[in-house]
Amino acid sequence: MVALKIQTSSFPITIISAYSSPAQNVHTTLQEIQEIISSLPEEKIIIGADLNGHNTLWGYRSNDNRGKDILDFILANNLNIIHKPDALPTFQRNNSVGWPDLFLMLPITYRFFH
Repeated sequence: MVALKIQTSSFPITIISAYSSPAQNVHTTLQEIQEIISSLPEEKIIIGADLNGHNTLWGYRSNDNRGKDILDFILANNLNIIHKPDALPTFQRNNSVGWPDLFLMLPITYRFFH
């Protein structure tokens, strides 16, 4: 996991890049992301993560337990999924296709426009 803070003239933005292999417990990665989010309550945060979870909200035909855990995390943190379920797959190899990559953002709030 890597986090990068960019200070704009108006407000700071933190960009988080994370990966959780299919063999790893996704909760470990989600907890690390959670710690960063919790430590930056007044910042805009954008998350790009390959979490290897299946959910129809990000393009898969079905949901798996990992995808359910990721969705619970998204909802608990009031994150927006930036891409659409009909987007082209982010993973394609031989006969395998998928959308393991998620792009998430904390909602833009009123304070960012003043």
